[in-house]
Amino acid sequence: MEEYKKPLTRIARFRHFFQDRHIRLFAIFNIFFIYVWGYLLWGTTEVGSGEWLLEECGHLLWSGFHTWVLISYQKYHYPEEFEYWREKEERLIWFRVILFSVFFWEGFELLHDSSGLFQTLAQLSNRDTMADIIFSGLAGPLFSISYWRWKDGLNLFFAPADKKQATERKLRQVRVLLSQIAEETNKNEPQVLDNLRFLVRRTWQENHHILPVVKMLYGVARGSRRERRRRRAYIRSLRFQKTD
Repeated sequence: MEEYKKPLTRIARFRHFFQDRHIRLFAIFNIFFIYVWGYLLWGTTEVGSGEWLLEECGHLLWSGFHTWVLISYQKYHYPEEFEYWREKEERLIWFRVILFSVFFWEGFELLHDSSGLFQTLAQLSNRDTMADIIFSGLAGPLFSISYWRWKDGLNLFFAPADKKQATERKLRQVRVLLSQIAEETNKNEPQVLDNLRFLVRRTWQENHHILPVVKMLYGVARGSRRERRRRRAYIRSLRFQKTD
């Protein structure tokens, strides 16, 4: 009989959350960044001045750091996905950084200047905005991704030949299994559409009203979402199972 474990309190869950060094680095960096670039330097610079160059360094630093810490987090917590889908994971991380550092950041500055509620300007000129976008969306993430590729390349360069061959054999096996799963999924797609058409036709024949059909489709959508979540939870649980 398994021993009953009392659920963690909110404070305990909060402490457990901050035990991860990536979370601590994320919190410390953003507190420091908000104080320096969000409080001390906000709206005090002119294009071409030393403070403006320091502000651009902030854009470079913010996007570069978050790209670096996200890649490190992915490599530490989800090494299997990162090892096999490295380029996909890098593109996804890059997109997330662009989403926050370019669209959200520059969008907030646009709203700040357009509202007319503040005396300072966040977007000083087109030159300033384009420099922000280049440093935040291109230069910073590119530097961090290049750093991790260079570091991992050194590990591969100095790894023994037999270890490289063993790793590549395992990757080949993984590709074969993934190809089989993808092939089975593609074969099931026509059957899925046939089943959906059958449900719509049967629901309509039982009651010639559109509302039951809509309710049926809503139930199918909820069921498919539950199945996706169940599959993700199962894959997530595999990470905590010890393999022989």
